[in-house]
Amino acid sequence: MSARVLIADPDVCLLETYRDYLERHGDQVATVVDGLACLEQLRKFAPDVLVLEPSIPWGCGDGVLALMHEEPDVPQVPVIVLTYGRDRAALYRMAPFKIDDYQIKPLRPSRLATRIHALTPAQEATVPG
Repeated sequence: MSARVLIADPDVCLLETYRDYLERHGDQVATVVDGLACLEQLRKFAPDVLVLEPSIPWGCGDGVLALMHEEPDVPQVPVIVLTYGRDRAALYRMAPFKIDDYQIKPLRPSRLATRIHALTPAQEATVPG
């Protein structure tokens, strides 16, 4: 099963690691390093899942989530929050919004892929006629 994944994280090395792994395993991946680019890619790329670091600049994770829920042109998709440690302040800011999964970095790419695919709808198999 492949998924369209948007990863928003200011850590460029981590973005490359996750993107390379997911693409090698058949997923389509877009990456961004700030909140403004994240919103733009949510609109353009229409991902199945958003992997979101709460501390991204230009909007932070909670700003992205707020606009996802307020703006009709921003699709609402499952969200995996990915952060270092248990950032209570980030969780508090994000509490009003639906978060589907919370993972602590560093996260093995295979674990991220498992979490992503658990949130994506099963693709219907086509039966040759």
